Amino acid sequence: MKIKNEKNSFSEKFLLWLAGNLLPLLIRIIGATWRLKMYGEENFLPQRVMFAIWHGQIIPLSYAFRNRGVKILVSQSRDGEFITRAIGKLGFGTIRGSSSRGGAKALLKIIEELDDDARIAITPDGPKGPGYVVKEGIAMAAIKSGAPVVPVIVDAKNAIRLKSWDSFTIPLPFSKVDIFVKEPMTFASDTDIDEAVSKIQRAMTM
Repeated sequence: MKIKNEKNSFSEKFLLWLAGNLLPLLIRIIGATWRLKMYGEENFLPQRVMFAIWHGQIIPLSYAFRNRGVKILVSQSRDGEFITRAIGKLGFGTIRGSSSRGGAKALLKIIEELDDDARIAITPDGPKGPGYVVKEGIAMAAIKSGAPVVPVIVDAKNAIRLKSWDSFTIPLPFSKVDIFVKEPMTFASDTDIDEAVSKIQRAMTM
């Protein structure tokens, strides 16, 4: 049993090393070949904003918005650690927590970061889905903080889409990748949570 644990530990350390070193390099190399076009870049606000992004579109967005001072809400799971290692080398910060683990703590941290004028990206369908369905977390953060939500969605013409809950999307080299940065939305402190969720959901639909 001890040997098995040692093997598992080595495998996990190796995978973490790949996530933190090889994956960011591959994203940079492949991303440089994409025919990337951004619509609504004027909506990419400089501070105190939450960007709503789909979990399955992290790869193209991590390339498009690298080194722009964005922090991403990442789950406290093992998969979240892999994501943290990968995006760190692309110039992103992280806030650890999710709706299923550390949710209340993560909400407080998001509001604290927004008070310091942070840019935060949140996957409203994460960490486990259902995919492309907005959950309450981002709406709650928007209502309590008063910070704007800016939906960002990707349309990749030629891509690998994994058979996972989030249809994880990897645009192929030289693919046309369109990114739509939607207009900011703000919510008053007395906004009904379901109303806010519905409004974000509509804005994140192509």
